[in-house]
Order: sequence, then C-alpha cells, then structure tokens
Amino acid sequence: MLKQRIITALALLPIVFLLLFKVPLDTFAGLIIIVVYLLALEWAKLSRIQEQIKRSLFALFISFLNIAIWTFSESLHVWPSLSWPHHIHFDIPLIFLFAAVVVIFVAFIIVLSFSKNNRWWQSQLLTLFFGVILLPALFIAFVSLRNIGYSMGNPNYGGSLLLFMLLMIWAADVGAFVTGKLIGKRKLTSVSPNKTWEGVLGGLALSVLVGLLGVSVLSLRVDNFVIYLAVIFSLAVVSVFGDLFESALKRVANIKDSGNMLPGHGGLLDRLDSTITVAPMFLLSFSYFEWFNG
Repeated sequence: MLKQRIITALALLPIVFLLLFKVPLDTFAGLIIIVVYLLALEWAKLSRIQEQIKRSLFALFISFLNIAIWTFSESLHVWPSLSWPHHIHFDIPLIFLFAAVVVIFVAFIIVLSFSKNNRWWQSQLLTLFFGVILLPALFIAFVSLRNIGYSMGNPNYGGSLLLFMLLMIWAADVGAFVTGKLIGKRKLTSVSPNKTWEGVLGGLALSVLVGLLGVSVLSLRVDNFVIYLAVIFSLAVVSVFGDLFESALKRVANIKDSGNMLPGHGGLLDRLDSTITVAPMFLLSFSYFEWFNG
C-alpha cells in the first residue's frame, strides 16, 4: 500500500507542477472547475446519495456555481473582493469565503461531539449544504491565490503560494503519519481510530516548520512573527480537522474511501479533504495581514 501511494504521488508531481506554473490563468480556472466537479461527485457519495444521476446533478450544480463566479465576479481577477482587506465589500467570492469559515467552525463543533447517531450527521441536506459552500470556496481560493503576481509581472508567484500552502498541508499529514507510527500510543478520537495525539503533534510541528521556511523562500512581508506563528499553527490545526471531518462522513456513510481514482490513496477527496478547509482560511488570513509579496 505504501509503495503504491508513493508511486501515485510521484506520478502526480509533474501534473501539479504544470497546473501551478505552466498553464495560463483561464486554463487553470477551467481545470480547477473540473477538479472540483470530481470532488463534488465524491462529496455526494459521502452524503449518502446512492443514485449516480443525483450525484452527477449535484456535481453539475457546483460546476455551474463555479462557472458563474468566474464569469460574473470581476473582483475574483484581482482579489476575492476589490475592497479586501482594507474594508469589507461583500462581493460574491468574499461571501463564499466567509460562509466557508462559518461552515468550518460549525463542522468543527459537530466533529467534537461526533456520534454516528447524532442528528447532525444523519442530515443529508446539511452535508450537501456544507459542500455547496466549501467546494466553491475552494475554487475561489485556488484561483485567487494563483492570480497573485500576474499584475506585477510575476505569474509564477501565485503558483508558488499555492505550492507553499499544499506543502504545509502535506507536512501535517506526513508528520502525523511518521510520528504516529514511531511513537504514537494515545488515540486521538473515535472518528479516526488510527490517529494518535503524538502523531498530530508531530504533524503540527512539521507543518509549522514548513510555514517558517516559507517566509524566507517566498519573501513574505511578515512584520509580526507572533501573529504569523499563531496563524500557521491554526492552519495546521484546521488541516488536521479537515481530515477528521471527512473521516466522520465516511464512518457515517460506512465506506472506506471516497473513491478509487488515486491508487493507494483512495479518492480525490481523500487527498484534498484538508485542502478544502485550509485554502479559504489561508487566503483570507494571509491577504488580511498583507503577507503576500506579489
């Protein structure tokens, strides 16, 4: 299993590189719409929608939202909002991003009180509603981040920011896996029986380390390292939570993986569960403090 996961990851690296650095912004947006469509199919499956046609209709609805946001939200081509962060004018992208933060907070509370018989987890409509907010927010965050630097004549800067965010998420996952295997003893939660407190702490430490290295590598304009440390630590915690949230959905739906698209990894949602929760908060926090140097 581990060998298969490594082979799949290595095969995906060139695709990720091309997506982040080589394709123009409009092509990037179109490809992300396709990726989110595939995520929506798996989200519908975790929401216990049995009929394939209904899953497809849900995914098409999410795609329609993303296409509409890309087509009609002029602010998305600059920031999530033309006024952000100096004052708040609620353009459509910013509405979805803030709504995603609220959904993530609510879902976090639900996960803390996890029970398969809890009425929150039995609500199919609630799970689908979460997807309607979180999946377009993921699209908005990816496009906004990828677009940073274009107006300054540095089109690769946005791709570097996206890679930086992904590396922080992957570090939390890898650090938790390795530390948990080596010294993990105390179980974290019944939502994901294989996770341990030792593993989570190892993942958080590695993710924060990557966040600190990113300051110099990307020349981030960080003037208060206390706030910066608090933010990247919070993002690492959100990354762990995103994984737990998807694990809870799978336990309620009684399935092992969200799909079989990625050999050794499961479905696309199994690999991007943490990214769905981290991306909107990464964009909002880093842009609010104006740490980007694009």
